[in-house]
Amino acid sequence: MKASAYSAARRRHIYAYLSILPAILIIVLFTVYPVLYNLDLALHKNVLTAPGKHPFTGPKNFVDVLKNPGLIRSFKTTAQFTAVIVVGDVILGILIALLLNEKFLGARVLQVLILIPWAIPVVMAGIIWRWMFAGNVGVINGLLYSLGIIDKYYSFFGNPMTAKMALTVARLWKDVPLATILLLATLQVIPHELYDAAKIDGGGVWAVFRYVTFPFLRPTLTVLLILETLIGFVTFDLVYVMTGGGPADATMLLAWYTYTEIFTHLNLGRGAALAFIIALLTLVMAVFYFWALRSEEIYQ
Repeated sequence: MKASAYSAARRRHIYAYLSILPAILIIVLFTVYPVLYNLDLALHKNVLTAPGKHPFTGPKNFVDVLKNPGLIRSFKTTAQFTAVIVVGDVILGILIALLLNEKFLGARVLQVLILIPWAIPVVMAGIIWRWMFAGNVGVINGLLYSLGIIDKYYSFFGNPMTAKMALTVARLWKDVPLATILLLATLQVIPHELYDAAKIDGGGVWAVFRYVTFPFLRPTLTVLLILETLIGFVTFDLVYVMTGGGPADATMLLAWYTYTEIFTHLNLGRGAALAFIIALLTLVMAVFYFWALRSEEIYQ
C-alpha cells in the first residue's frame, strides 16, 4: 500500500515537472542562452574587422569600456534623462490618475483616449515629435511664432538643451498614459470607507493622500519606477529617429553609445561588456526601489 502511494506521488511530481518543462525550455532558449552568449562575447576580443580571431581577454573589455571618457559622459546624460522621465511619469501619472478618478462628464472617454499615445509605436512617436520640433516647418515653432514668443523659427535640434528637452517630451508623452492607467486602476480599488474615516478624523487633502492613498500606490509605484528606469537606460529608438545622439553627443544615451560601439567601431566585445554594465545598473536601481518602497505593512 505504501509502495503504491509512493509511486503515485512520484508520478504526480514527474507530471508536474513535465508540465512546466516547455516554459523552462523557452526561458533557457530566450533568456539564459543569450545572456551566456553575451558573456562569452564580453570575455573575448570580437572585432568585425578581424574575423576569425577571437582570443580570450578576460575582463579587458570591461576595463576598456569603464576607462573610456565617452562612457562617463553618456552615463551622465542617461542619468539626467532617466531622472526626469521617472519623476515626470510619477508626478504626471498621479495627478492625471487622481483627476480621472473623479466622477465628471466624459471621464470614461478620457480614460480610453489617454491610452492612444501609449499604443502608438515608439518609432512613430519619434517621427511625430521630430516633425513637431522641426526648425523649418514644425508646428511648435509655428505656434510660438504666431503667439509672438519668437521672432523667427528656432532649431530645437541644433541646441544641446532643447534637443534634450525634445527627447524628454517625446518620452513622457509616450509613457505617462501607461503610468496613469496603472495608478488609476490602483486608486479605484482603495476602499471608500478609508476616505470617509479620514474625513471624519479631520484629515485634509494632503493628509488623506499621504496616509490613505499613497500607501496603496506604493506597489504600483515600485513597478513604474523599475519600468521607467529600465526604459531610460535602454532608450534607443527615440534617439535614432529624433536626434541621432546629437548635437555634439548631447543626447548620447547609453543604449545609443552601445549601438555606436558595436555598429560604428564594430567591436562586439565592448558592446557586450556595455550591455552587462547597463543590466547591472538597472538591477541595482530595481533593488533600491524595492527597498525604498517596500509595502508589506499595508497588507497586514
